[in-house]
Amino acid sequence: MRVLVTGSSGFVGRHVIDQLVARGVNVVASSRSPMGRHDVDHVAADLTQPGAATALIEKVQPTHLLHLAWNAVPGQFWNAADNLDWCAASLALLRSFHAVGGKRAVVAGSCAEYDWTGAGQLDEALSPINPATLYGVAKDALRRMVLRDAEQHGHSVAWGRIFWLYGPGEAPGRLVSDVAVALRDGRTAAVSAGTQRRDFLHVSDVAGAFVAALHSEYRGIFNVSSGTPVSIRDVVGCLSEAMERPEGVHYGARPTQPGEPPLLYGTVDRLQREIGFRPIFGLRDGLAETARWWRQSCDAL
Repeated sequence: MRVLVTGSSGFVGRHVIDQLVARGVNVVASSRSPMGRHDVDHVAADLTQPGAATALIEKVQPTHLLHLAWNAVPGQFWNAADNLDWCAASLALLRSFHAVGGKRAVVAGSCAEYDWTGAGQLDEALSPINPATLYGVAKDALRRMVLRDAEQHGHSVAWGRIFWLYGPGEAPGRLVSDVAVALRDGRTAAVSAGTQRRDFLHVSDVAGAFVAALHSEYRGIFNVSSGTPVSIRDVVGCLSEAMERPEGVHYGARPTQPGEPPLLYGTVDRLQREIGFRPIFGLRDGLAETARWWRQSCDAL
């Protein structure tokens, strides 16, 4: 088993690498930037460049592929033009992987593929697909092609739709990281009223779900989610308590975005029953661990 992990320096990728290494798996990491660690082979690659995906596969010759790489810059990725480049690069990557005899691929999708205007429960088999952003459209287009090709040619491919995630080392520009940094630095965290409910999962559990899927025989779509919706206000409240600054949050300081769905969460039957994965972190424990990391990062400065 020789596993190629793309997007290895990203938020999820770093945790995936840690878990695969802990299992003793032969891992090759790939990303645009170096990882800063010496226990894993790393191949630098910009997959959006012509020929880069094929060259990477031919060099590594992986038996298994965990494809995480994509534009995930907060505030930019939803409608970035390079979503089209990532779709094309990902398709080339999967085709090259199958051409060299790759045995098993797991690809990161998104809950943004779903139609968000319904009742709020998002089920892999029942919920309609109608992405509202270019990011969601590109992911859905790739998913349709990859899974249809897999069905026709007998390839073993699974597609994990990631919901909302949080955890240590998260990039600025996201809810949990922005609130944690503001509270850590003694500033007021300005948030919306927080009545909307979402499905949050610790990044280590997100990584664990993909690692479990890679080792399973499940083929098709699965949600990478907790299955439990929680209000944004509760998430921020738990985090501010863990940061020991509950008075530092100003609810309602930011408007709720027009048309934002009141409820979105994923079903987890496939993740739990077909893949056999259950999260390690509950929300309160996960936010407490995240708060400790942010406080320690301040101490290290």
